[in-house]
Amino acid sequence: MTDEIDLVARQRPDAAPYSLAAKAAARRRLTSPGARPARTRPRLTLLAGGTALLAAAGVAAVTVVTTGVVSTGPQRQPATVSAGVVRLPEISPMSAEEVLGKAARAVTDLSPRDDQFVKVSSQTMYEATVVGEDEKESRYLYRTKRTIWLPANGAKDGALKIDYLEPQAYPGWPVPPEAYRDKGTEWMRLPACDSTRDTAYVNLKNLPADPEKMRAYLYDRPRGDNPPDTGAWTAVGDLLRETYVPAPQRAALFKAAATIPGVTVTENVEDASGRSGIGVGRVSRGVREEIIFDPSTYELLGERGIVVDAKEAKAPAGSLVASTAQLEVTVDDTAPKVDDSAAGCD
Repeated sequence: MTDEIDLVARQRPDAAPYSLAAKAAARRRLTSPGARPARTRPRLTLLAGGTALLAAAGVAAVTVVTTGVVSTGPQRQPATVSAGVVRLPEISPMSAEEVLGKAARAVTDLSPRDDQFVKVSSQTMYEATVVGEDEKESRYLYRTKRTIWLPANGAKDGALKIDYLEPQAYPGWPVPPEAYRDKGTEWMRLPACDSTRDTAYVNLKNLPADPEKMRAYLYDRPRGDNPPDTGAWTAVGDLLRETYVPAPQRAALFKAAATIPGVTVTENVEDASGRSGIGVGRVSRGVREEIIFDPSTYELLGERGIVVDAKEAKAPAGSLVASTAQLEVTVDDTAPKVDDSAAGCD
């Protein structure tokens, strides 16, 4: 019988589009004695970033917010993104320097107190794979709504809530029965001794606030077997996904991102909640990986992945294979208490 850890280790992605806190929680779930079998694993080509880690929980995208207790754009019920073939992105004459420069100038800060929590709510859709007992692999689109509570000073336990949504078919593949096994709501505790330290607001203040130094930081991040420019671009997404980077560092991040070769702009791009924005992205392994900005405020709205090279991506050109939306970012005085025995520390 194939051991589940062996199975994931053998076919795990080079990188997973999780926040650092969610990655740590997923790793503990896999390695704890009572861990349930890992069934879904997001793939590298879909807005992935960071280093190779075992993956078991969901994925999410993160965006920038304005001051106070706020949300990104008008509130509405999240729309179901229809996977399948959509219009291919058309490159805009706008430059990445122009769009990301405006985003850098528009940044504001929630300025949470050390005793507070940053609460991030999002909706996600990513490619996932299932490996059956016969070792055959199936693909589908894994969808969730997520809320994460991150302690501003990293000294308290955080929490992660995952609401599983109806999976959708990956273009050219039927939805496998295993895709329906995750249902309802799941909670995870994010212990301060492990998973919340790297995502703590006070620690993110230590990132470079100078664009040139931030660029060097992006290129120095672990990138697996990705080329340097691809690794730097996915590192940008890592810093905007289920974290809250302080304004000076976020502005430097956007300015540094504009200098990565191959980054271009598309217009009239929708996030997972149906909001229209400006997409800034580049192509990796046949998929254009875009970060979406509000066209008026230049806040981040979400991310998307769209196939532009059918042969390389092994899916029809124009296929929407990743879509996320930042729904709300607020500051909370407390986080939910989660009884999670798998979330202990060594």
